[in-house]
Amino acid sequence: MTEGANPVEQALAAFIARQGMREGRMIWLAVSGGADSMALLHAAGQRDGAFGVLHVDHGLRPDSADDLAFVHAAAEARQMPFESITLHGLASSEARKNAGLEAAARSARYAWMAQVAGPDGVVLTAHHRDDQRETRLLHLLRGSRAEALAGMKEVHRDFGCTVGRPFLSLPMEALRSALSEAGVPWREDASNAAPDFLRNRIRHELIPLLDDMRPGWEAGLERIGNVAAEWRGFMDGFLTQTGVANAAFPLELLGSCPSPLHALGIWGEAFGFGPARAAALSELAAPGTEVGRKRCAEAWCVVRERDALVAQPLRTAEDRAPQSWMPGEGSESGTLSTPDGALLWSLHRGEAGMRPDPDEGVAELWMDALCGPLVLRPWQEGDRLAPLGMEGHQLVSDILTQRKVPATAREGQWVIETGEGRLAWLTGHRIDRRAALPADPAGGRILRLEWRPTG
Repeated sequence: MTEGANPVEQALAAFIARQGMREGRMIWLAVSGGADSMALLHAAGQRDGAFGVLHVDHGLRPDSADDLAFVHAAAEARQMPFESITLHGLASSEARKNAGLEAAARSARYAWMAQVAGPDGVVLTAHHRDDQRETRLLHLLRGSRAEALAGMKEVHRDFGCTVGRPFLSLPMEALRSALSEAGVPWREDASNAAPDFLRNRIRHELIPLLDDMRPGWEAGLERIGNVAAEWRGFMDGFLTQTGVANAAFPLELLGSCPSPLHALGIWGEAFGFGPARAAALSELAAPGTEVGRKRCAEAWCVVRERDALVAQPLRTAEDRAPQSWMPGEGSESGTLSTPDGALLWSLHRGEAGMRPDPDEGVAELWMDALCGPLVLRPWQEGDRLAPLGMEGHQLVSDILTQRKVPATAREGQWVIETGEGRLAWLTGHRIDRRAALPADPAGGRILRLEWRPTG
């Protein structure tokens, strides 16, 4: 850093030293072309070191290509490597519909930057103190969990690489002043003034009102944020010390939690249950809740077991589609694969005095009693079979209960159904007596089935 460096250059130098970033290591700069990111680019250009420039064109404005050309030229002028991407269809994407345009753009942007930087790479952004107070107010208005009031972290790895924010202590005015003094141009994004986004209204309407009503109010918000960060640190340590597994939350732990709702919220965020859905997890954990009840997010379900809440990924309908086949037509053996296990089948000739395989994962069925084609499918509510060695019929759900199959594992149970719509086997559990081997199977055809559960 040169003598007399401005506060922006000082902040960048201090951050790099504080984080122990060694000389010669590539540091990527996220540059949009706005004043804050151009201040980051200019400050990096005053230092020795390996810096590269990343630019994302979100494809949402007609002049976004001009921003790309502007940033590219600025990188070339400083002899910095330059990488860019143009996103297509962001406004109509499923991510945008589910999470909102800003969140979808942020996720896509960071995913690409992390890919370029690599898991050991570093990306710096130009978020500043004004951004920090807007973020805290956003969390306050959205009813986020308490620790969210801490705002943005100086360093994090939420997107697969190290992301640093060296300017969180500086106001936007300091960044603009540094650019003006150096004669460095920047581009203004007209969408930053549009009232369509909540952050813009906070910036242009709420913050000026708060400044007028109570000057210095943001110092109080920062104090609350510091307390919130300490609270989150305590809760993270608490959950780590008590040994909560990634996909299971023991219900007995709730009695010793300072805030059960908060603890469930922290645990559930990894499975798509944001702050607004923590109450749903609390209802699942309440005494008397029926075992097997579930709440689902976009890609995960949380299921109530007797002594825990267990998260499991949602299975797609395509993966669990029924599979039909007719043993003996073109093949004497084969394998049917599912997300929950593999079914190995083979045809054999019966022998006098043979005894069925006692392994519960194996079923030997009398082929002459099976009307084809056979179907391997997930069990359904209302399914029944006539268990071998018992009288009458039983619901599959009752068999699973008797055999103490956890609620989280029940969805992964499959059955063999005959062409008559009758169940022949609940895989790994019960054979239907109408499909069982006769007393003397000599000379007859036997269908041997073996179920190998996934994992």
